[in-house]
Amino acid sequence: MPRALKSLDQDGRVIYVGSFSKSLFPGLRLGYLVGSAPFIREARALRASVLRHPPGHIQRTAAYFLSLGHYDALIRKTARVYAQRRQVMETAIHHYGLEIAGSGAHGGSSFWMRAPDGVDTSQLAQQLRAQGVLIEPGSSFFHGETPPQNFYRLAYSSIPSERITEGIAIIARALGQTGPKADR
Repeated sequence: MPRALKSLDQDGRVIYVGSFSKSLFPGLRLGYLVGSAPFIREARALRASVLRHPPGHIQRTAAYFLSLGHYDALIRKTARVYAQRRQVMETAIHHYGLEIAGSGAHGGSSFWMRAPDGVDTSQLAQQLRAQGVLIEPGSSFFHGETPPQNFYRLAYSSIPSERITEGIAIIARALGQTGPKADR
């Protein structure tokens, strides 16, 4: 397994910045920095002069939650659940002959997809929403005056595994791919 970049840092130039907004809940408004002691000292001084702190009881509760190992357990469980959902979605995508536009090595919570040429995924998104399936049209992720309209993103982080295949089947039907790939 590759070492963390911070572990290779001899000069205090690497910092990690994160928050608990996605992993715990958005309203927490609590983040963290990992860096050299001089950097953290300066960051604290700057933050104290610019922003108000989250309430102390929120910070203490989060710190207690972390110190008991609950956060680590939550992250491990979330990773297992996401990996299982990803596998179900990937299997369904291949089964119905949909096209994955790119693939990541691991992790994440969505697939970047390509619809057939000529498909406007903004219109497709509206059509699918009426059937209870949500996709994210991809044109906003491209630069330029005429971005491609046939890309979209499929997320699986908030969908129960048992509903994923049904949703992929609905997308395939909407794209005119009426049956499993093996049947064509």
